[in-house]
Amino acid sequence: MTNTANSRPSPVRLFGTALAALAGVVYLTIGLGIAGEDFKSPPPPVMLAAGVSYLVGGGLILVADRRLLLVGAVVNAVVIMLFLLSVARDNATTDALSLSGKAAQIALGVLLVWAARRRSPETNARIGAA
Repeated sequence: MTNTANSRPSPVRLFGTALAALAGVVYLTIGLGIAGEDFKSPPPPVMLAAGVSYLVGGGLILVADRRLLLVGAVVNAVVIMLFLLSVARDNATTDALSLSGKAAQIALGVLLVWAARRRSPETNARIGAA
């Protein structure tokens, strides 16, 4: 774990959690049909699973080690690439709702990589020695 009992999560991790929560809420909004009947997206169960996954992942950002942060960054990048492929095939809606979620996901991906780099094995060894 990266936090001791007396320390608070870093602002970077809190911001990452907020970005993941935003992406999760966007997916849940789409999955629950609030976005509209004509909204082009994967089936609702897929969107609901994605929403829950982002919410859980956001919580894990607060306690995750470097490897889990990197896994999150890779999964996040795959999701963005699948969205771009869907847009290219005209199988995805590109409106303010979906683009706000994607903006949050892109920022989240950058943040995850940055946080993982800060938690490199060398940094962990130095923290443990202090």
